[in-house]
Amino acid sequence: MDRVDFIEGAAEAIATFNAAGIPVAVVTNQAGVARGYYGIDDVSLVHKYMAERLAEHRAHVDLFVFCPYHPAGVVEAFARTSADRKPGPGMAKAAEAALGLDLSASWVVGDRPEDVGLAEAVGASAIYVGPERISRPGVWSFPSLAAAAPFILERVEA
Repeated sequence: MDRVDFIEGAAEAIATFNAAGIPVAVVTNQAGVARGYYGIDDVSLVHKYMAERLAEHRAHVDLFVFCPYHPAGVVEAFARTSADRKPGPGMAKAAEAALGLDLSASWVVGDRPEDVGLAEAVGASAIYVGPERISRPGVWSFPSLAAAAPFILERVEA
């Protein structure tokens, strides 16, 4: 797991969501499965590793959901389009069902345009994290999850 790093402050931010009773789901495209770079078991091992590292900060993810499909894949079982693949709504709908979420009252936090597209697809609010800013109505930009956490908490608890 030497290639898995947490962005500074992310674990602590997740712990604040946990303490506030806000469910946390990770929804991630994993095209590397379809492209033959790694297998489903590898994705599960990374999620297990993440959960263990988060636990060291008294944080947890309530649900990990991933999409192994990609239309340009070389692994036949995963070489297809899928509504689960972000920005499609499938994984968010799965999290909604599993966790009893109201997606219109949820936040999608991500560092890719597909994450913003997912928020739009399900009617959630969008937070874009990273060095760049996105100037779109209904999208808030922050340099990190740690920086975004107080903003989200103010709006969830209000």
